[in-house]
Amino acid sequence: MKDCSASLFQAARRVVPVALWLSVLPAGLAADLVSPAPASAYDYAKPKLLTGTLYTIGSERKTVLFTFRRTATRTNSVVHVERQFFGTNGALDAEEKVVYESNRLVSFQMREFQEQVSGAVHIEPDPKSPARQRIFISYAHGLTPPKGDAQKLPPNTVIDDTLYPFLLTHWDDLMRGDAVKFRFVSLEWERTFEFRFVKAGESVQDGRPVVQIRMEPTGLFVAKLVNPLIFTVEKNGSHRLISYLGRTTPRIRKGRSWKYLDAETVFDGEPPP
Repeated sequence: MKDCSASLFQAARRVVPVALWLSVLPAGLAADLVSPAPASAYDYAKPKLLTGTLYTIGSERKTVLFTFRRTATRTNSVVHVERQFFGTNGALDAEEKVVYESNRLVSFQMREFQEQVSGAVHIEPDPKSPARQRIFISYAHGLTPPKGDAQKLPPNTVIDDTLYPFLLTHWDDLMRGDAVKFRFVSLEWERTFEFRFVKAGESVQDGRPVVQIRMEPTGLFVAKLVNPLIFTVEKNGSHRLISYLGRTTPRIRKGRSWKYLDAETVFDGEPPP
């Protein structure tokens, strides 16, 4: 599934991999009452295992940078997701842990072991008004992030693991040519930024019709920091996510420092016949 560039992924830098979902209420009230991602039909425990490979852009999928593995387990109404990024030497370079309860995002934690930084997201009811939700976003050097300060939960807030489910929820809108807006969490900026999905085109890949969906910031500030991401999704059937191009979670070493990474992430697996 996953930054603005300094953030987006880590704000915008995570869209990733992967990935993933106001109404007529007054704007101020809606931001407090909505859930982080209205994807009630999506089962975050499936697939139990998803793998992929991150390649250098333009290498024709020949230069491997990282491999990706997402595992999901369910215990009653709680789903635990672990997203791991491994270097070519097999070392665990970054990991993300996500918790869903009753199909709602509860928490997210990211740790990058090369740079020794971490971030976290927590969503919980407002004790003064339990029907309303608060979001806590934090980021720090070291591998144990603080909880952060309480903020109002904006409508349609997503993290990298919920990007793809969010896209599926709005598939019909995108196919009609509508732009679908949402808020993406930036750990480093400890806030959310507005992005949108738009249909960018259609083509045929390996004999199957596919659709390209572009994820782009709506604000000029973030647009200067983060290039649009391109998701390639099968047009028919279950709309399997095939790949995406753009900012992703692991950083890459250049000289003496770790830099943000734009890569081509290709997911394994074949759709059902």
